Amino acid sequence: MTARFTSTRGVALASLLMLLFCATGSRAVPGPKLDLPLACRLTQTCWVANYPDADPTPLARDFRCRARTYEAHDGVDFALRDLAAMASGVAVLAAAAGTVINVRDGMQDVAVTAQAARARVEGRECGNGVLLQHEDGWQTQYCHLRQGSVSVKPGQQVEHGAVLGMVGLSGQTEFPHLHFALRFNGKPIDPFTGKPLEAGCGIAAPALWQGDIEYEQVALYNAGIAAGVPDIDAIRQGKGGGQSLDPEAKALVIWVDMLGVQAGDRLRLRIVAPDGTSVVDSEQTLEKTQARRYVYVGARRRNTHWAPGEYIGDIIHTRTLDGRPQATKLEIRESVQAAPN
Repeated sequence: MTARFTSTRGVALASLLMLLFCATGSRAVPGPKLDLPLACRLTQTCWVANYPDADPTPLARDFRCRARTYEAHDGVDFALRDLAAMASGVAVLAAAAGTVINVRDGMQDVAVTAQAARARVEGRECGNGVLLQHEDGWQTQYCHLRQGSVSVKPGQQVEHGAVLGMVGLSGQTEFPHLHFALRFNGKPIDPFTGKPLEAGCGIAAPALWQGDIEYEQVALYNAGIAAGVPDIDAIRQGKGGGQSLDPEAKALVIWVDMLGVQAGDRLRLRIVAPDGTSVVDSEQTLEKTQARRYVYVGARRRNTHWAPGEYIGDIIHTRTLDGRPQATKLEIRESVQAAPN
C-alpha cells in the first residue's frame, strides 16, 4: 500500500501574511536562535515529514539537495505518529520570544484528501495558526493547530517555549503535524541554514536551531508485528492493527510506516522466532520516491500454534549516497503466550 503525504503549499493565514516589514537594506541581520517549536522528542515521538524546498527551480530539493520536500514548500513539517497522539495533546511552542501579530482558531480538524476539500480551505490553508513577530524583521508562523487550542491573542508578548496551542489537523493537511515557517522581511528562510530558500540547496551554513537537530534522511516512524494484515487506517488513527499475538494466530505480519523514501532504496523486513529461526525474511527495492510509504510482509502459521516466547522484528532501510550504503534500523519485540492445554 502507498499513500501520498501532502501538506501546506505557500502556507497562508490570509490576514496573517498582510503585514508590512521595515527595510534593512543589504545589512546582515543575525537570525533568532530557535527552539524546537513543539513539545516532543524528535525521532521518538515526532519526526520531520517535509523540509523546506530550497531549490528555486521546479525540481523540489531540501537544503541537502535531496528529495525530502515538495515544490514550493516554505517550512518544516513536524509530524506526530498518529491521531491518538494528536488527541492526547502535543503543545506547540514559541520557537523564540516575540509578539503575537495574528491568530486564527475555529477551523475543524479534518484531513483534506480530495480536491473539493482543498477548495473549502482555499485562502486558509494554514488552518488554525499563530504568527509571531521577532526583532529586526523576523517572523515565525505555526500552522494546523487543533481546533479550540490557540491560547494567545494579538498583541500578547510571549517568551521562547511559551505554549501557543496544540498540534492539530486543521487547514490543508492529511496528517497531524505542525507546519513551522520562518521569514525575514517577508522572505522564506530555511532554519537549517539561515539562508533564503531562493538561495538554493547545498549551501554550507550554520543552522538557527538552539539544539542539534539531525537531518532525517528517512524516518521509520511506526512499526509493529501483528496477527494478520494490519489496517493502515486504524494504525494511523492510533488504534493499532491486526490482532493480539495469540499462539493460534493464522499469520504473523511485520509492518512499517515510513517518511521520506526514495526510488532505489532497499528495505528488509524480518521476523525472528524465539529459537532464532526466521519466520519471514523479505527484501525489496522501493520503486517510487514517496513522502510516506507503508509496507508489510508476513507468513502463515504452519504448525498447530506459534511457539511461545519473544519474536523480534528487524527493519533495515538502506540508501546508497555517493556510492556508500547508509542503513537506518529499527527493532521491535512482541511476545506470544503459551498455548492453553
